[in-house]
Amino acid sequence: MFDKYTHHEYRNDIQGLRAVGAIIIMVFHIWFNKVSGGVDVFFVVSGFLMASIVLKSYFLNGTFSPFPFWGGVIKRVAPSAYIVLAATLIASYFISSPVLIYTVLHEIIASALHLENIQLIRLSVDYLSSGSPPSPVQQFWALSIQMQFYVVFPLILIPLAYIAKKKQTSAPLFLGVIFVILASFAYATVLVKDDPAMSYFNPLSRIWEFFFGSLAFLLISNAKKIKYRQALGIVGIALIVGGAILIPRGASFSGPVSLIPVLGAVFIIMSGIGGKGVVNNLLSNKFLVFLGGISFTIYLWHWPILVFYKEYFGYESVSLLQGLMIMIASTVLAYFTSKKIESPFRKIPREKVLVNFSIGVLFFLPVMVAAFAFRHEVVSTTESAKTALESKSVEPFKGDSIYVEDRAFKPDRDRLLTIKQRVPAAYAPGCNQSMDGEEVTTCEFGDLSSDKEIVLAGGSHAVQWITALDTIGQDNNFKVINMTKAGCPLGALEESNESCQKWNEAAIEKIIDINPYAVITNSTRVNLEKGEFIPPSYVDSWKVLADNKIDVIGIRDNPRFDFDVPDCLHRNRNGSDADACTIDRADALLPTDPTLEYQDIITGIDMSDMFCTAEKCLTTFSEKIMYRDAEHISIEYAHFIKDKFEDKLKGALSTLS
Repeated sequence: MFDKYTHHEYRNDIQGLRAVGAIIIMVFHIWFNKVSGGVDVFFVVSGFLMASIVLKSYFLNGTFSPFPFWGGVIKRVAPSAYIVLAATLIASYFISSPVLIYTVLHEIIASALHLENIQLIRLSVDYLSSGSPPSPVQQFWALSIQMQFYVVFPLILIPLAYIAKKKQTSAPLFLGVIFVILASFAYATVLVKDDPAMSYFNPLSRIWEFFFGSLAFLLISNAKKIKYRQALGIVGIALIVGGAILIPRGASFSGPVSLIPVLGAVFIIMSGIGGKGVVNNLLSNKFLVFLGGISFTIYLWHWPILVFYKEYFGYESVSLLQGLMIMIASTVLAYFTSKKIESPFRKIPREKVLVNFSIGVLFFLPVMVAAFAFRHEVVSTTESAKTALESKSVEPFKGDSIYVEDRAFKPDRDRLLTIKQRVPAAYAPGCNQSMDGEEVTTCEFGDLSSDKEIVLAGGSHAVQWITALDTIGQDNNFKVINMTKAGCPLGALEESNESCQKWNEAAIEKIIDINPYAVITNSTRVNLEKGEFIPPSYVDSWKVLADNKIDVIGIRDNPRFDFDVPDCLHRNRNGSDADACTIDRADALLPTDPTLEYQDIITGIDMSDMFCTAEKCLTTFSEKIMYRDAEHISIEYAHFIKDKFEDKLKGALSTLS
């Protein structure tokens, strides 16, 4: 009954399918900067091949130990993966922007531990990482999920196989695999709506793709009965290639959208049994089979080459010729990595478990030691630079508005190293509430002994003003109560998560209970697509406070950029394009502060002239970097414009009853 799982032929077309996946990934990463579904093809093929290995071993031998299986995976993956990581680490030292070096090092360490997908989940919900460009090891998220799958796969499949053998029916295998597919797919479908980034990198929302490949293996013996299975292969190719082309940029993979490449891969696998058909002949082409043998190593190499090429030459995109050169370089490096480094270890039998695990350790340790040594050097340098910069007093700006300067500002390495590490004091533990937290947490700044209390309420665009408010409060004898939550303005937006909604309700109640002299919050919101506007929810919160006789002071929002500002400054350090890191004022802000329409319930503070001239919104002025990322004011610039902010705040406070 189970002989069909122990006799399976080598499939050249599956190697060709892996090659197609790698080519699609490279093409759409290099020239179109979008997700293509090629990784989903890899996942299906992995699930198919791993099912064949595990079930063949179990039904032939009557038993199965996962340790030889895991050892085999390690000896196959470790050499190439850690060589790519080592090369990326070395290249990062010389090429990576100082702005991103912390991120790169942390991701290299996470990738070495096969936890890069978890690290990217953390970064995707970390509001302070807003606008950061991708790291040169971001592609390791897929390998991390595969390794996590390899750990749990035999632990799921073998119990199902055991029950099937005991009952002398394949039903438990089919039902178990289908249950995993449905459960994971349902989870992915729900999660992708609430949190696309979390869903994309979450192994639980990806496992269904692997098990779809396993289901294909369980069904493969019946594939010859499919009358038009060659046509199935054509449909499969159309789904994979057509999906890569037609699925729009920004589509949320891991949920229903991923069904397109997943079904495409399954159809091709099912159609290729027996070695007949146009698609089978195409995928069995010697060149595609060759590429398929090194396809995942090509995938690992192409990304750092692309990232470093753009970084080194300052390109936002690459030409056709440049892209082809990147593809060729990736293939050549993958060939030598696979054939010269990886191949000798493949000859070691799976049964030599200790030897195979030792291979992993042999490649793992040097990368980790080097990464931590590099990190120690960066931390030491950064701390010294922070101390030096913080000891320097910033002379506040005395003018009424900024202007375009005659010469370009070229920030030094120390400034770039520390720009993201220097964040407002309100980000200390227990002060600013996290993205998911609902409880209202507070901390105090300014004159702590004063009875005159002002509440700073809102999200990160409110927190960024605490640096100036702390000093202003000390100089003017008022206490500042920081009441903020990451990614959650006062007046929760329609798209805000549930915790933000609940936090807002509790924050309003707490403010009313405190009954402060005034509340400072954001009065407008700048959106990359919509420009500047006032969300109705903001107005609703002002009205509630006004009804409770609490005065509100609203700070007009600052411009936001679609690029990481410090990284842009680093990329354009030669100063050849004066407008490279600027945007038109009209694209970011309205001609006048719209808060003026609500003067009966809010007093506005307009700081836009500290960020923009009449035509342009700048990112540097008077040798100061204005932003620490794509939208949040840097510590040094908050100090620099403190006097101007103080004048406007005093003017606003003087109008209050």
